[in-house]
Amino acid sequence: MVFFSCDKCGEMLKKAKVDAHAMRCGCDSVSCIDCSVSFWGDDYRLHTSCITEAERYEKTIYKGPRKNDTKGRKLTVQEIWMEVINESMNTCPPALSTYLQTLSTYDNVPRKEKAFRNFASNSLKLRGSYGDDIVSSLWKQLQTVREAKTKAKEN
Repeated sequence: MVFFSCDKCGEMLKKAKVDAHAMRCGCDSVSCIDCSVSFWGDDYRLHTSCITEAERYEKTIYKGPRKNDTKGRKLTVQEIWMEVINESMNTCPPALSTYLQTLSTYDNVPRKEKAFRNFASNSLKLRGSYGDDIVSSLWKQLQTVREAKTKAKEN
């Protein structure tokens, strides 16, 4: 889990709490606790991993990643799904962009339709027929991007 430090007041924040804190505090940037990199605006959302604790605290005796933990490793199914969510923000209608941005902050967005509908309606507080329409639009958008990505991968 990635933790950030507010550059204005110094408060320690989980990734999911940064937006709410920024509204209260009025800070412009946050810094990653592990790698000490500052992120302006909402750039922190793209920061999913950085140096490990071993790299940070065992500088001289750190041996590096094992063979199966290299940068060129195969992405997990959930990581691919999160990429689909992030890519769909670029091609979505403006009415859906805020919902997709909020979904991209969660690490556990379901990949199956029924679970996604339940998760989205509860997490985004979308109730009633209007909420159902938005959740349906979100799912259609994500499915379109997912299908395009699989077709591009096949070619």
